[in-house]
Amino acid sequence: MRVMKKMIYAALCIVGILSFSCEKEKIETDPKKAILGKWEIVGKGNWPNMESIIATGYTEYTPDSIIRFYDYELMQFTAPGKYWIEDSTLLISTLSEDGFEVVFEYKYDFFDNNNKLLLDVYAFMMFNTSIYKRLR
Repeated sequence: MRVMKKMIYAALCIVGILSFSCEKEKIETDPKKAILGKWEIVGKGNWPNMESIIATGYTEYTPDSIIRFYDYELMQFTAPGKYWIEDSTLLISTLSEDGFEVVFEYKYDFFDNNNKLLLDVYAFMMFNTSIYKRLR
């Protein structure tokens, strides 16, 4: 009987320790914070007909609203610009080769615990949806 009480007590202690140590990962609800970090493209197409993509680099969104692309082959950052979020729209501003500002509008959606990002561009008829995965 005494051994059984010790076993029950030990089991309850283990369950208690596990329940305190297994906190749920908090999902960021503010898109201005959720977008921060490095993202690699994994799919492109007309939703839901998506094709897998082999990434040639990653896109980084920084806390100071800078967006930049890292090219794996060149091993350097290229195409810097600015980004901002208004309502459900991600806006990205870059300079064209002739020095004019170009602003792209994307509808965005985070999924898979904010580890994937779906971007729909408003301007094109084909290949208008891209899916990115967060890099750790």
